[in-house]
Amino acid sequence: MSLAVVFFVSGCSKHSGPDPAKDELVITDGSACKLPNLSQWHDIGLGFPRDPNRQKSTGTVKVAVIFVDFSDAVASRTPQEVFSYISPASENFLNSVSYGALNVVFEPKFKWYRMSKPSSAYGWDHLTFQLHQFYIQEAVNLADPEYDFSKTDEIVVVSNPDGGVLFNGPTFMGMPTNGISADGRIISNAITSGRDLPVFTGLWFPHEFGHSMGLPDLYRFSAPQQVFVGDFSLMANILGTAPNQNAWEKWFLRWFSDSQVTCVDGKGTGSLQLTPVELKDGMKLLVLPIDESRAVIVEDRRPLGYDNRLVKAGPLVYVIDTKIDNGFGPLRLLPINENDQARTDAPLSVGQSITYGSIIIKCTTSDADGSTVTYQRQ
Repeated sequence: MSLAVVFFVSGCSKHSGPDPAKDELVITDGSACKLPNLSQWHDIGLGFPRDPNRQKSTGTVKVAVIFVDFSDAVASRTPQEVFSYISPASENFLNSVSYGALNVVFEPKFKWYRMSKPSSAYGWDHLTFQLHQFYIQEAVNLADPEYDFSKTDEIVVVSNPDGGVLFNGPTFMGMPTNGISADGRIISNAITSGRDLPVFTGLWFPHEFGHSMGLPDLYRFSAPQQVFVGDFSLMANILGTAPNQNAWEKWFLRWFSDSQVTCVDGKGTGSLQLTPVELKDGMKLLVLPIDESRAVIVEDRRPLGYDNRLVKAGPLVYVIDTKIDNGFGPLRLLPINENDQARTDAPLSVGQSITYGSIIIKCTTSDADGSTVTYQRQ
């Protein structure tokens, strides 16, 4: 029986699959394959449309940077030294992987502001939304007499990375009713750093900013962590060999258009040329929907730009499920192999194929310009 899918997604066209009596393929652009977000988190996920309260993903984003230390963790380095972990690597990365669509502008106040409590008093071992909001609001209040937040899009609070109990740096995702108050405005998106900043350096902020834009974590919250995507996204492994966001994430963030996505429904066989995710032009994504929340997706990855440490190039095949929550595997690289957390050999070689349910993906050509894949739904 042929698959029949109807998506009712705000801002997306409606697409009905082929008549069950027919075996013909229905091939359209990406507008018909925008799976809706059916997870319990409406503001973070891989389903369309992106929550309007999350940070804009294109244009210029002005980011206020505030530096704080504590009575039990007094800063010994200058704010400029600590800021060098973040900039210019962060804005360079985001501008490059967005094909120039996103321009992050940091606006730091190079001064250490002393928080009113020791670092151990902010609840980092049991951090809640309210505790996180309180911490950021205090930092903003300290800086406010010397900082104009009237045109700020995002706030980053950088804590002393050399001391204290703030071991990690999570993202704050508020709403207009419960964000951070500054200069008569409510700022919904903010990020805080911790002692892991010197480990992740210039890719720490792009990962956390991915959450600000609405992207979920692609690693598993329990150990072993890198069982879903391996190295193939910054949202999975910040220190991986291929930190570029994958093609679905880039499409979700509007870094390329619907015309660069091929949506295939129905039974039959076809072929498609994919260009590398790392380059701006050409066809980026093949999507074969399974039902209202699931699809098999294919992209091409090459050792280019920030992915230059890749040891194998070729098409990558994933399964996406927008019903699955952040940290539980909404995107899974095929074939699923939880014993290999890097998955650097996952790109298909010429002649190699992957079967998922009734869908077969096979690589037929692969070179510097990308890959040709054949697809079949039985």
